[in-house]
Amino acid sequence: MSDAAVIDLKQMEDLKSILLVRLFALGDIVLTLPLISRIRAAFPGAWIGYLVNEKYSAALTGDIGLDDVIPLPDTAAGQLAAIRRLRKRKPDVAIDLLSSPRSALLTRFCSAGLRIGMDTGRRNRYYHEVLPRVIVRDGKRVRCYAIDSNLELGRMLGLSVNGVGHGTDIGDEPFGFPAIETSVEWADSFVRSLGDTGSGLAGIVPGSTYSSKGWMRDRFVDLSRRISGELGLRPVIMWGPGEEDLAAEIAGAVPGAIVPPPTGVTEAGALIGRMEVLVGIDSGPKHIAVLLGVPTVTLFGPTDPRIWDPMNGLHRVLWKGLECAEGCREKKCRPNRCMEIITVDEVFGEVRAAIGGEL
Repeated sequence: MSDAAVIDLKQMEDLKSILLVRLFALGDIVLTLPLISRIRAAFPGAWIGYLVNEKYSAALTGDIGLDDVIPLPDTAAGQLAAIRRLRKRKPDVAIDLLSSPRSALLTRFCSAGLRIGMDTGRRNRYYHEVLPRVIVRDGKRVRCYAIDSNLELGRMLGLSVNGVGHGTDIGDEPFGFPAIETSVEWADSFVRSLGDTGSGLAGIVPGSTYSSKGWMRDRFVDLSRRISGELGLRPVIMWGPGEEDLAAEIAGAVPGAIVPPPTGVTEAGALIGRMEVLVGIDSGPKHIAVLLGVPTVTLFGPTDPRIWDPMNGLHRVLWKGLECAEGCREKKCRPNRCMEIITVDEVFGEVRAAIGGEL
């Protein structure tokens, strides 16, 4: 791939409306925020909309450069209504950032003048133009954090973007997560209600979308006890839909640990912003922490930290890089060696280092 743009949107005359499509998941969606910012900077007067699954739409609120967020409900009637809304808008350009079977169909039917998707082979027929799914430099694939990959898509579209690397384009300052603005007071009030939090709060993220990414709950208990007893941080066991029992079981075995009440994306994000460190599996909350500049310690197994972590001093990784993990697509794995061989001592050492102690 050369450094020339694949499709130069800035050469399009009278480009007045742009639709972005990314239906899921939370982490993937929040990592597109810097790309939205670049598109807004390049087209300050254009209408920019974003089609996203309804349950993730709150992540796209706040001052992020969008004119409209189009939530896609789970119901057939709701999805038809969203398509009719987009067909009435008739965006000049629609950019499908994932090109899954459903997003490809939705992009196809939105009546955009130019449909751009990712090169998937079978679904390329739904688009006028496709972009490479991987970044290649000098004949070799470049693996970089998803923020940088998204910004590289911007370069392919003719936008002004710096070189590819781990966090190079957003610099040393955190990008921010504007969606939390409406929940800052809630987070402050919740933290005050806890009383003495010792040296601060440590977020623990034990839940995983599929079991091959998970770590054993008894190890989360041991880790949380050490974080509390040796570092003086009060563990906050974060949880999402279907994970409340797991969070309650871990917190029940750790004196002083906290299980927050049910929260949406904005409340969870605002609470993460009050933490000294966030530790757990590769997840949406971890990527929110990255945007907010909160140190993270992440346990990786089947997912690649070179793609899903900034790989810098603020964000630390536990990853064994087993041969079987290369290109792994397994949602269930027994024995789950890539996660089982990560020890509590190793994770605790990285947590200590992340908050400024000695490794």
